[in-house]
Amino acid sequence: MEKLHKGWVMLVFVMLTVIACLGFGRFSFGAILPFMKAGLAFDYRQAGAIGSSIFLGYLISVTLVGYVVIRFGAKKVIVLSLLLTAAGMFLTGRAPGFGIAYLGCLIMGLGTGGANLPAMGLISRWFAPVKKGMAMGIAMSGSGFGIVFSGFVVPRLVALGQEDGWRTSWFVLATLVVVVAVINLLFLKSSPEQLGLLPVGQAVSLEQVPEKPIAAKKTSQHSIYKNPLIWRMGFIYFLWGFSYLVFSTFLVDYLINDLSFANELAGKLFAIVGFASILSGFIWGAISDRLGRFLVLAVVFCVQASMLAALSFTKNPGIIALEIAVYGITLWGVPAIMTASIADVTETKYFTVAIGFVTIFFSVGQFISPYLTGFIIESTGKYLVAFLVSAGLSLVGGFSALLLHATRRRAVKASNDS
Repeated sequence: MEKLHKGWVMLVFVMLTVIACLGFGRFSFGAILPFMKAGLAFDYRQAGAIGSSIFLGYLISVTLVGYVVIRFGAKKVIVLSLLLTAAGMFLTGRAPGFGIAYLGCLIMGLGTGGANLPAMGLISRWFAPVKKGMAMGIAMSGSGFGIVFSGFVVPRLVALGQEDGWRTSWFVLATLVVVVAVINLLFLKSSPEQLGLLPVGQAVSLEQVPEKPIAAKKTSQHSIYKNPLIWRMGFIYFLWGFSYLVFSTFLVDYLINDLSFANELAGKLFAIVGFASILSGFIWGAISDRLGRFLVLAVVFCVQASMLAALSFTKNPGIIALEIAVYGITLWGVPAIMTASIADVTETKYFTVAIGFVTIFFSVGQFISPYLTGFIIESTGKYLVAFLVSAGLSLVGGFSALLLHATRRRAVKASNDS
């Protein structure tokens, strides 16, 4: 029997990191928000501002983390960033009002970006190109597990703690993040070379292979910022950053306040998104390995646009469950494909810098989205316009990905003809 490659074990640790930094440190916010909003007497504009503070922290973090990783190594950055995430969650749980809540969520955002990007960078080191899309997808499923946990556990913690239940939720999640940080400190390895191994799916050392043209475009650290392909990918990622935030951050509040669903039913529906999303990155990442990154990305965007538009006009719980399940099946397809695409066109040692640069666009979209969404809801009194704006931007993202797919095909054909 063939021995299990250590890369798969490292992938488990990366997935745990994603569960901690994104599943608990980011997406739990959507489940806790309605109760935190009520407990601190926030209006929608204040709630949107608090949500945006997470993404401001994320934006700052991803701008700098690539250079920090190059200097200090991925493992140290991941562990310290997880501890920073936990500190932000604990501070948020102690917040007496808007100012401390904003600061706590800002710190949380700094930590989530600082842990997530280096974790994705480890996959680029541990997995050969033919396996990257699938591995990225498996890692991204960690966010789905976090959503499932939050959807089931947060309403129960709120029920047990009554008015302070949302605070207990932050404390429990912060403790779990610290546990993951300790696991990474003890067992995570930054590269297969540390163990004398090759990446998963790579049969021989690259040093043993004669030089020949390869599909991935070699880059330097500074040429990343001059690459028009990366800028176009950044624009697409910006659109998704704005679009999915309306769904992931405000879904529970929409179900409770606009549709008058019970707290536990809203939590269960939120958990359905998590369950459905667990395999989403794996499925779409693996498909993109075979059919092409941007063609599959366009399909994912169009499915999400359709479900967001449908959700805007649906009130039946059964149909809503189906719509959000379909959306969930595609949820982590976008970041999985985008991350694999960056890995395709950059050298491994510059991957964290490149994904950090592209994620700046994504983070700007995330940062703007809660502010604008909160303003729209406060102005209209309903979520309808916010969901339709989100659906429209997702459709633009799908069209942009399709254009990029056509451009890449022409470039490959021209290269082969020459």
